[in-house]
Amino acid sequence: MNVCILDPILDVFKGGNHLSLFAACKDTQFTIVTNRTNPKSPDLPSNTKVITLNKRSGPFYYGFAHFLYAHYLLKKYPVSSKFWKQFDLIHLNQTLSPQLKKLNKTGVPVLYSIHHPVSVDRMIAIKESTFLEGLRWRARYALLRKWQKMLCRKMPNIMTVSNSSSNQIKKDYKCKNKNINVVYNGVDGDIFTLGNKETNYDVIALGSFIHPRKGFKYLEKIYKELSSKGYCIADVGRRSNEQQNILNSIPNVTTFGTIDQDKLIGLMQDSSCLVLTALYEGFGISIIEALSAGRPAFAFDVGAIREVLEPIDDSIISPPRDIDSIVSKIESYLSLSESDRMEKGNEYRKKVLDLYSIDKSGKSLEALYKKIV
Repeated sequence: MNVCILDPILDVFKGGNHLSLFAACKDTQFTIVTNRTNPKSPDLPSNTKVITLNKRSGPFYYGFAHFLYAHYLLKKYPVSSKFWKQFDLIHLNQTLSPQLKKLNKTGVPVLYSIHHPVSVDRMIAIKESTFLEGLRWRARYALLRKWQKMLCRKMPNIMTVSNSSSNQIKKDYKCKNKNINVVYNGVDGDIFTLGNKETNYDVIALGSFIHPRKGFKYLEKIYKELSSKGYCIADVGRRSNEQQNILNSIPNVTTFGTIDQDKLIGLMQDSSCLVLTALYEGFGISIIEALSAGRPAFAFDVGAIREVLEPIDDSIISPPRDIDSIVSKIESYLSLSESDRMEKGNEYRKKVLDLYSIDKSGKSLEALYKKIV
């Protein structure tokens, strides 16, 4: 089967790039059409090739990147172009431009995947911000929310990453009768292997915390609590200048910024546990990556977190925004002996690979492709 993936930015440093998932799809050939890649020459699976438009993208948050991507894409490959006929299916990966609804006229089946509705990002950003900041977030999401809602209603086939996200899409975009297919994210156990018995860091936090949805102000409080008790913390990912200044003022916190996957895996294996302070997650791929490395992932009970974690260990879930609970659970875990932690880690790895292996995810995606085609 030949599938065309449409993705405005192919960023291998983000969980949404899906290259490992494509590699797990043994019976599918992928062509990714993107505006740009990060890095410029990413390592690609043997069944995947990339066409890069290399056009001006504009600021991401206001939707210009998505709008311009769709404009340049359809200019180079109009709906009537023979380009589309070589594919059995067109898969829109989290694109937001309403122009892409025109692809329904190519005669090729179209699948639209959405990680979670941006309406949730908007709601949390407003709630977590001052009045003036809230007005800015309203403006930023005015078009994005409208465009995503339109695509959800116009596209015949929709895919998301959890039942929680599916329910949220139906609720926020008033498409309760829509059949939304769920394909869970997967983790590659050959890449995220068991971590070290002895670690240099007690806690690690991953990802960009620029958006209020990621809960940086709660992460800051957790860091200060743990740091005051002598725990060592590894902080990985993009931070604003203000956030970086805050982190620099907290003892026992080492910041690494944005790093490649090999370094990230090494740090995860060199840390005893992961902390996730997101106020909503459509899935939370860093959770299953940590569990595959034998590390518990302490997180708030929001979005799909319970759906993902409950079958593995619901004791590592804390009520939303409950700093005391999450700190207490982390301290309790760190007080265990090394052998007890390793035993728990082996259990976490076995369970997570039974439920969320990348091969299982790949089979689910290919089954969905065949169902649509």
